[in-house]
Amino acid sequence: MKGIPTFRVKRLRQAAVLTGASALVAAASVLGATQAHAAVPVSDLGNGLGTLVMSPTSGATTSTPTWNSPACPSTANGSAKLLVADPVNPTASTALLAPINNSVTTAFSFTSPAADELANVLPSLFDNVNGDTVEVVVECFPQVSGNGTGVYENDTFLSISSDGSTFTQVSPPAGPPTSVSVALTASPNPAIGGQPVTLTATVTPASATGTIQFENNGTDINGPATISGGTATTSTSFSGITTATTETLTAVYSATGNFAATTPGSLSLPVNPAPANSGTIPLAVSVPQSGSFSLTVDSTDVVTLAATGLSATGATTPITVADSRNTYPGWSVSGQDSAWTGTGTAAGGTFTGNQLGWTPTDTALAPAVTLGSPVTAGSPGLGTAAPLASVHAGLGNGYGTTTLGAGLTLAIPATAPAGPYTSGLTISAVTSNP
Repeated sequence: MKGIPTFRVKRLRQAAVLTGASALVAAASVLGATQAHAAVPVSDLGNGLGTLVMSPTSGATTSTPTWNSPACPSTANGSAKLLVADPVNPTASTALLAPINNSVTTAFSFTSPAADELANVLPSLFDNVNGDTVEVVVECFPQVSGNGTGVYENDTFLSISSDGSTFTQVSPPAGPPTSVSVALTASPNPAIGGQPVTLTATVTPASATGTIQFENNGTDINGPATISGGTATTSTSFSGITTATTETLTAVYSATGNFAATTPGSLSLPVNPAPANSGTIPLAVSVPQSGSFSLTVDSTDVVTLAATGLSATGATTPITVADSRNTYPGWSVSGQDSAWTGTGTAAGGTFTGNQLGWTPTDTALAPAVTLGSPVTAGSPGLGTAAPLASVHAGLGNGYGTTTLGAGLTLAIPATAPAGPYTSGLTISAVTSNP
């Protein structure tokens, strides 16, 4: 079916919209009894049953675009009606605009509808829709002049510009949010104090999205549970029950998408104490000590320091501490340098281990292990023992593998004879560190 409507910036006036049966009677009184029709049901609007095709799909509201309704035969001996509806609340704001015979091209205008005998109806139904959206609906009839039962087949939504000068065919806008009801059940019911209870909230419609917060006397039970497939669940228990009682449970719905919450689901759940003929057997165990402690130091490879002037630098080889003891007594690792002794051309030369300093490093630390502070070469130096790393006693402390090292700095005395020198950096571990 084709026609040529002329668009004007008009809208259903909510305060004066004809609703329900009164709308049908008013429309019929203008057009004749054979024109009476049922209000457009929500289920038939904007639901993909078919699109009223506009050509062009956008343009000036003063233009006369053509339209086509695939559902209504263009050559059959029948008729159709063109209606407009509020897309948000269609059943409360449906207005008949014009009867259109499928085989006749009929022009009409919102502002000049005399040919359609609607001059007395339109002014009371429409007002400004600048910047808003309206819906045009086609109702198909099997007989001439709208006789028989009409079927709402195709529709389209038109967005009107803010200044009312243009229209654009748009996707259906979201209708009013769907109210969601919640039913709450518990298993087992009645419950036994101290035993697990599963709470299930079932929402209607099952397509609702969002979360359910379960509550006991207004106090949250766990966190919000996501609705999936129409239900949401959580588990709880009621401890300390010594006499029979009743818990007041609720399931509060929080919506996402085009849904709206209604009254929370509620349940009065009887909870009985555990049977008197039950008893608790005390159990005890002593966990034996287990695990071991080890310190691994590379004593084979020589670390040669690189000298520049009166300073030399280098780094230790990796130092590994492995502690698998379940007593967690703590431990500490320290280092002390011996005197440097000259050989070869430096034979007879010597200087104290305090000329060596370090900066502790690591590549892996077990829980709670901390590195020692840097020691400055020459002051105080490593001639006396200094901590490389340590961990205090405590549950879990030091358990695992710790890999340590240190950057070395040697302050060479200006009076030291030239030549090669050797020393020994001793690494020691103590297996408790209170």
